Amino acid sequence: MKVILVGEMEQKEPEIAVVGTKGQIVIPQQLRRELKIAPKTKLAVYRKGDKLVVTKLKVPPLGEELRSLFKEIDEKYEGKKRPTEKEILEEIQAYRREKRAEQGASNGSRSC
Repeated sequence: MKVILVGEMEQKEPEIAVVGTKGQIVIPQQLRRELKIAPKTKLAVYRKGDKLVVTKLKVPPLGEELRSLFKEIDEKYEGKKRPTEKEILEEIQAYRREKRAEQGASNGSRSC
């Protein structure tokens, strides 16, 4: 029996994963359970020679600086109506129209 050592991990027999037509790999269920890999879990994939190394990304906890920024934003909107997605999209479209108009005016004013 061959034992494979990779970092802290020890495995007696390799698991088999198949690459699908879209290049997707299904991680065997036992490994997903052991490593607590759920849907939407981010994985980093590295190449080491002819091998692929897959590791689970560890997301650091929200820093105090970001936490205070979010708190400040929440306090700013306290009691006020927040813009809807539709209002935000309308603002973006208005901004783009304004920029196109400015570009059209500057392009039209150039003499050849």
